[in-house]
Amino acid sequence: MVIVEAENYRFTYPEQLEPALDLSELKIEKGDFTLLTGESGSGKTTLLRRLAGEDILQGKEEGRLKKTCQSHAYVWQNPSAQIVTDSVSYEIVFGLENMGMEKSRMQRRLAEVVTFFGLEGLLEREPMKLSGGEMQTLNVAAAVAMDPELLLLDEPFSRLDPVAAHRLAEFLRRIQEELGITILIAEQRLEDVLALADRMIVMENGKIRAQGTPEEVLQAQKVTENISYFPSYVKLYYEMSGGTGFHTVPLSAKEARRWFEADFISAGEEKPEIPDSPKEEIIGKEVWFRYEKNLPDVLRGCDFSFPKERITCLSGGNGSGKTTLLFLLYGRYKPYHGKIKNMPQSVSLLPQQSEYFSICESVEKECARISGAKELACRFGLQELFSRNPADLSGGERQRLGLALALSKEAECYFLDEPTKGLDAVSKTVLGEILQEWKQRGKTILIVSHDMEFAACQADFMALMFQGKVELITDTRSFFEGNQFYTTSLNRICRGVSEHIITQEDAPIYAKKKCD
Repeated sequence: MVIVEAENYRFTYPEQLEPALDLSELKIEKGDFTLLTGESGSGKTTLLRRLAGEDILQGKEEGRLKKTCQSHAYVWQNPSAQIVTDSVSYEIVFGLENMGMEKSRMQRRLAEVVTFFGLEGLLEREPMKLSGGEMQTLNVAAAVAMDPELLLLDEPFSRLDPVAAHRLAEFLRRIQEELGITILIAEQRLEDVLALADRMIVMENGKIRAQGTPEEVLQAQKVTENISYFPSYVKLYYEMSGGTGFHTVPLSAKEARRWFEADFISAGEEKPEIPDSPKEEIIGKEVWFRYEKNLPDVLRGCDFSFPKERITCLSGGNGSGKTTLLFLLYGRYKPYHGKIKNMPQSVSLLPQQSEYFSICESVEKECARISGAKELACRFGLQELFSRNPADLSGGERQRLGLALALSKEAECYFLDEPTKGLDAVSKTVLGEILQEWKQRGKTILIVSHDMEFAACQADFMALMFQGKVELITDTRSFFEGNQFYTTSLNRICRGVSEHIITQEDAPIYAKKKCD
């Protein structure tokens, strides 16, 4: 049974010449898990919003977009924008109240969902005081509580730490298989979600470039050599094997590990050199902080030493205190105990909600506020969007604009909170190039990120936070080689052959084919 169908459907935003969506044919079967991917601004969010029936989305419609399900739930890209109540428990039952569900049944549903998603420890918290990842999990839980026939998810993995991402992937697998919910998910991070998909749709400029089973799409796209959005293990397969030597393209980390260990052995190279420690550091001693007197401490005797003139990535679980520490370093808050020394005189901050940066009516006017912002915006591919209102941009486009504004500000130190959120592979490459240039200019860069693949390629040092403390600061390679969960997908896949493989570039250096 087809639950979503489009036929010659076009949607065009006001004052725009080209349609944001141009779908000649689209069918989604009831009970399927459909993965929607493609570059930033390709139309993924617009499609989800049209299927969700958002009245606020104005524009011209042509053709037919039909949704036959009786109920649906939509989880937005920005989790804080969807919060409507002042407690986690009420947030989950809010939709049930609107449905008119009786109280006893509502309480039973609340207990089920809270247990299923492991939210017991957050029930009395205010949703707006949760971390971005905790908000994201809460929104998914609230959507599932309504038992929809169709669940629409817009980049739900973008703010989750690696452990939480694996947990959410398992949740989605279970609700699709056990509850029969049809899932349509737009996602850039495919590492955890590809193996769940029954079908895969690739969008480009509002059109469907390819669709079919994941295996059909990935094999067909290899012909075009456009594999930038592939999961790291799929790119590894094509680059190391040429697409031969295995019965099919691996669609999960498990399949990739079997292929790699069957076909490759260690190249016997010596361990890579560890970079020298910098001479100057930003130092914190016994830092304690809480947002209100009657709330628990977020930072608890936190000690740290972040290298200057280097790129350091701060990782850790959702709610571990990463964003709070970033705000203290930026100067937005002050610790009630402890000291922070050797802070640079000038700093720039990119917050998680980068859309809050925008105060002007066009992208071009936003960029005119800061010298050099227009040049960086062009590097991020925003030149064709200068006439657009920032509010009309996609999540990824707004993120690129926020990065252009934050990085163009003249400062000694840059704090970036989840800078790769919503970015496609091309934009991540551009961001990495800019960060390396800024480092060469003597800038200090501290990023908070759950994107382990990006951090492995760009960071000089890694730090790990746990329960309000910085538990570890070390060079990037030692960090990834020593971790099981906070590491790259490639390291988990390839460490049976060589623990030194953490990025794509490492594979041909530290592994060779068994037949060689």
